[in-house]
Amino acid sequence: MSSRYTVVTGDTFETIARKKYGTEVEADRIARANPGVMEPLTAGIVIAVPTLPSAPKNLQVLAPADNEDEVAILIDGQRFRFWDAVTITRGLDTMDTVEFGAPFEPDTPGFRETFRPFSFKPVDIMVGGDSLFTGTMVAVNPVLENKQRTVAVSGYSLPGVLQDCTAPASSYPLEFNGQGLQEIAKTMAGPFGIAVEFEAGQGAIFDRVASEPGKKVLAFLAELAKQRNLVIGNTPRGALVFRRSVGVGNPVARLQEGSSPVLSVSPFFNPQQYYSHITGIEPAIVGLPGSQFTVKNPNLEGIVRPLAFNTPDTLDADLNAAVSAKVGRMFGNMAGYAVRVATWRDPQGTLWAPNTTLTLLAPGAMIYNEFEFVIRSIQFERAAKTNTAVLDLVIPGAFSGQVPEALPWDG
Repeated sequence: MSSRYTVVTGDTFETIARKKYGTEVEADRIARANPGVMEPLTAGIVIAVPTLPSAPKNLQVLAPADNEDEVAILIDGQRFRFWDAVTITRGLDTMDTVEFGAPFEPDTPGFRETFRPFSFKPVDIMVGGDSLFTGTMVAVNPVLENKQRTVAVSGYSLPGVLQDCTAPASSYPLEFNGQGLQEIAKTMAGPFGIAVEFEAGQGAIFDRVASEPGKKVLAFLAELAKQRNLVIGNTPRGALVFRRSVGVGNPVARLQEGSSPVLSVSPFFNPQQYYSHITGIEPAIVGLPGSQFTVKNPNLEGIVRPLAFNTPDTLDADLNAAVSAKVGRMFGNMAGYAVRVATWRDPQGTLWAPNTTLTLLAPGAMIYNEFEFVIRSIQFERAAKTNTAVLDLVIPGAFSGQVPEALPWDG
């Protein structure tokens, strides 16, 4: 996120950094966030000042809760109490999103200002006094139907801007030589005021990588993360987070078809994304063939469905890790289960969270024995004071790069 600052006579990027951050060492952060703005600065122009990723935010003071299920929506720091339904989606490898609806009163100045299109206002959602979503309002769509005026709002977590935008023009050329993923990510996210966290080691450094103009920031970082067998998501407080998939053996719940809190189980299968052999091929160097590495799918004996792909053209790329990551994504794409439950919380009373596991027994959905899945995403739904959640489950190995020892329909 960022704030607006109006330049006064005598301002430089360094003086503005001292005013806003207390130190001039962050002057380059402001300069990179304002492509096309050059010193000497012209008095009266308005520039963006990125929020420091380390800046604290005490939302509990703004939205105290009387019970653990109380949902509070804050728009631009002000609590908005007129919403009627809300859906928050949290993901292991995607940016969190929010959708909510509200009555719209266009004759009221406060409503006009709150739901102003293209304003990209900050949106925070608290559940029981704890942060569940920290992001940005993106789409604001008025709806006029049967003489009723409503507004539909959607937004994404703070790092969602990285999937829309490239680096500022003032950042190019963007080349990283002998740097690790953590340093690269902080450089790319810095102009947007996005904090970066690592829940796992960043892996080997990159000899040389570059982001070309036109490449979206998140797409560039995702390519690098895959080479290190990491996935990118976000935290409830809006930080960009790099993580590895959790291992099995510690499920947060044991669910069963036909038993509370399970309401429905919906499987999906994608056979066209399932392969017998997955091979990564490094780019050839002049006069020398590129190296190859293949993983064989033990679940497709005697069947020929190969997939070969080029690994990114970076020096010293970890070919084995890149192929393992591709194998894992295959198991994540070929099958999954959407489980609707009548609660936002697991049996321990904790909000369902991505990158945790649960076991599920559902013969009607071809899960013939209790099987442990990874929770890829959760869609929290609140309507008419009723809480439901949809848990998107994937086969273990989808994000760890390991071939699963068994599949849900075995046995």
